[in-house]
Amino acid sequence: MVWALFPADSLPGEQKYFIFSKGTYKVGRRGCDVIINTDKGVSRIHAEIVVDAMTSLDPPQNISSSYPFEVRIRDCSKYGTFISKKMGSKEKIHEYPNKETTLKDGDLVSFGTGNATYRFCFVPLVFFVLSLKPFQVDCPLQDKISSIGACTTDNWTTECTHVLVDQSTPIKEDLIDAIVAQKPVVLNNWVEVVAEKNIRTELPSCTPYVPTLILEGVPVKVADPKIRENCVAGYTFLLGSLHLYKFGDKLQSLFEVGGAKVLSIDEFCSSSQVSEDGGNNRVVLVIPAGSVDKFDRFHHLRSLSRVNDINLICVVLSGLLDPSVVISPSKATIRKVIKGFVVGETIKHSYQIGALGSKPTILALSGTVGPLSSVLVASSCSTDETIVADSDVEVDTATYKIDESETSELQNSVIIYSQDLIVRDTNVPASVHSTINSGVVNFKCFRKRETRSGNSFNDLVPFSKYPYKESDYGSEEVVESVKEEKKRKQMEAIAEDLFNTVKVRRRGVAGASLHGLLTHG
Repeated sequence: MVWALFPADSLPGEQKYFIFSKGTYKVGRRGCDVIINTDKGVSRIHAEIVVDAMTSLDPPQNISSSYPFEVRIRDCSKYGTFISKKMGSKEKIHEYPNKETTLKDGDLVSFGTGNATYRFCFVPLVFFVLSLKPFQVDCPLQDKISSIGACTTDNWTTECTHVLVDQSTPIKEDLIDAIVAQKPVVLNNWVEVVAEKNIRTELPSCTPYVPTLILEGVPVKVADPKIRENCVAGYTFLLGSLHLYKFGDKLQSLFEVGGAKVLSIDEFCSSSQVSEDGGNNRVVLVIPAGSVDKFDRFHHLRSLSRVNDINLICVVLSGLLDPSVVISPSKATIRKVIKGFVVGETIKHSYQIGALGSKPTILALSGTVGPLSSVLVASSCSTDETIVADSDVEVDTATYKIDESETSELQNSVIIYSQDLIVRDTNVPASVHSTINSGVVNFKCFRKRETRSGNSFNDLVPFSKYPYKESDYGSEEVVESVKEEKKRKQMEAIAEDLFNTVKVRRRGVAGASLHGLLTHG
């Protein structure tokens, strides 16, 4: 177990201390292991806490006051160190034999004049271990866990304090229980970081050691419990029969941990629940994976947004809500419109083109359906639009195949257009400027208007396009003047050089004549 000293009174400057290894720890002023600044009567080395062994208790609920804790405190001060046992009076440690006594869980220890009081207690560390292999902890990791006084278990209980996992571990129900209990999920490396120091003022953060786990083949980075608290706040999720969903009856508790409200479909259909939730929260229907049409018989639910249960579980685990996960009612109707598409089956269908301005209708389906690249759904058309549909045109029968892997993409896809699928009216107005290939309107080709405004930039600044047009630059007069200027500069440079050369020569002659006169003299 991990031993700790917690301040009895929350005073400024006081800190918590966690002991992770056996040894002797000094209590006093600056430079000691446990620093006390709140009492001027504390000596430089006031006391010593001696931990003879770190013992792992399994299970931790068996701790009792009769357990022989191997922790002692020794007084080394001038003004004394005092201890208060449970339901007992304050005693001076200096009066004990060898000026020391044993410490037990819950004892109060005062240093100096009594302003610095700490509670000595244990902090249980129970690791629930999940790994890719059956329950097995490697020897180095087990040694580190034992060295800090922690213990491990392969069965989830409420006494577990942390969940140790490997990367890419599949998510199971035990892990969902731990997340609902808001226990941190960390990699095994976190234990190594804890064991690096013998004494700390706080436990290391779990955030840098969060794992990436696997849920139905999808990688999910599990977030810290604090980040997960309000990730889906403001939503009310509707659930059908719990046995249809992944993790069943655990879903409600999981969504509530993320800050959402959960109702059953029967509760929502009552008028009181509809009025209560409709004004505040956004109501979303949770669809089981592989059962998209499961709740189509409920008329109250047709206008609601929908979300896949696997996607929503990933949202709560990661603490991040991607808006694209929640499908709006308009996008959810794509699958309803394409009635003949059944996963894993090949079906032939003939579709009738709807009249102008009618409800959403399939205009045409071309080729083999891949990732919805050739599916066109027209929601509505106005009389001013170029695309016009005849009411009595029938599209040829075609064969389609949808793979099971594409169902998720079908549910989350938006309307995708294909120009070869649009049927053109024969009475298209002549004013429509669009390219027509094989009787089909190419609505992506738009020509620029030929008329130009009289207040355009080119009209206001005539030389903006050709800045040197109609200027004197490049004319013969300018060229001749440039040549003459170059000649003048060259002549000036030559004259300057000659002047400097003659000047130097004159100085040399004058010096030679003076030397001759002095020599003859």
